[in-house]
Amino acid sequence: MPTDTENRYDDLIVNLDKVLPKVDTELALQVLHYERKMTDVYPLVEMEISYRSGTDRERKKDEFFSKYGFQIALHGKNNILARGNMSMAIIKNISDDPEVEEITGTASVASY
Repeated sequence: MPTDTENRYDDLIVNLDKVLPKVDTELALQVLHYERKMTDVYPLVEMEISYRSGTDRERKKDEFFSKYGFQIALHGKNNILARGNMSMAIIKNISDDPEVEEITGTASVASY
């Protein structure tokens, strides 16, 4: 039988999926953890953004670089790889783009 702690974790995962439906839950948990652990700098995130077919990735690449300064690379037919210090708010903003289908990746403690 699940414990109260397990139930709360399950609720957290369900709520994250509702708030961030396009963001991989593990990535979201990592970013949130590091944001709270190291409050003076955003976590270092390496993510892959999957776009709908036909999206102008060159335009997206230029937008990301000018807005955030991320290291950006085109990957495959519909994806962009992005690397930089990111908050959960930045990732949510990116995921709100209607052309984004999915965001996956990893987060780690940013280097100082």
